Amino acid sequence: MSLYRRGRIWWIEIHTDQGRHRESTGTADKKAAQEFHEARKSALWRRDKFGEVEVTWGEALALWMGKSTRGLPDRYRLRALELSASETLPLSPSLVEGCLSSASPSTFNRTLALLVAIHNLAGVKPPKVARKKSPPGRTRWINAEEWKRLRNALAKRSQVLCDAAAFTLETGLRENNVLELTWEQVDLKRRLAWLHGDQMKGKAPLGVPLNDAACAIIEARRGIDKRWVFGNPDYPLTRASNRAWREARTEAKLEDVRWHDLRHTWASWHRMNGTSLGDLQDLGGWKSHQMVRRYAHMSPGHLADVAGNVKPVSMRYNAPKRGQKRTKTPTTGG
Repeated sequence: MSLYRRGRIWWIEIHTDQGRHRESTGTADKKAAQEFHEARKSALWRRDKFGEVEVTWGEALALWMGKSTRGLPDRYRLRALELSASETLPLSPSLVEGCLSSASPSTFNRTLALLVAIHNLAGVKPPKVARKKSPPGRTRWINAEEWKRLRNALAKRSQVLCDAAAFTLETGLRENNVLELTWEQVDLKRRLAWLHGDQMKGKAPLGVPLNDAACAIIEARRGIDKRWVFGNPDYPLTRASNRAWREARTEAKLEDVRWHDLRHTWASWHRMNGTSLGDLQDLGGWKSHQMVRRYAHMSPGHLADVAGNVKPVSMRYNAPKRGQKRTKTPTTGG
């Protein structure tokens, strides 16, 4: 196997009937680079042997995972498909629709986009599956009393999960950003945490200011894990939406609350306490102003001054001058 590094990134070199093939794996992880190499070598061999590219789901997935760091939400969606590694691409539309039959429209569309990306990276034409229309939904957030019930229920089952939830409500970070936060990314003296571009949904690095409560949470977790801020020496916390989370929701009578709703709660609390949409966008790392507009209704206080402008309006006829048409003039009543 020809595997070598250029800087931090691993590259592959494969000799085929058509010559030498060189390609970046796009990763600094040697194990992932090895999986990328094996998948690419197999695909090139079939191309030379049979004159066509036949890629299995397992090979395409290894290729996609090895190309760059993938977030927890994407990995969860692909794992939930439960597809056989030997399944040949392209996946049939009926198979895709069957695997996603119980998914919500938003989950269906997000997973479909992942499948299309994986097919394209493997050089296989993706299946033709129509996207679903997503109905307008509500932004779910919890109030102080609901958070108190949820926090107490979480503390009984998992202190690290309780700390992660509390930290999310203080910073608004997404699930994978909290769980993958390392001590190297935190500076308590400057009261700042920072996330790299490849960790962010929008691919742009983000500086996260830490308030008193967030600093206290981090300080209390010193010495528990050498690398991860929200690490656990007993078992790795790779997913927040686990059994402890579901049991805590049930006890707190908040079965409709998802982990991501904690981020919605953070944004809603900010707006209700007067944070502007512009500042909220910067704090939350949203690339589009439209993404943060969903929280605009949480703080309509800036409209209070103009809300009193409404007055009853009546129409009266002005006496027309000679040669002019009769007109109506609106007048306001008292």
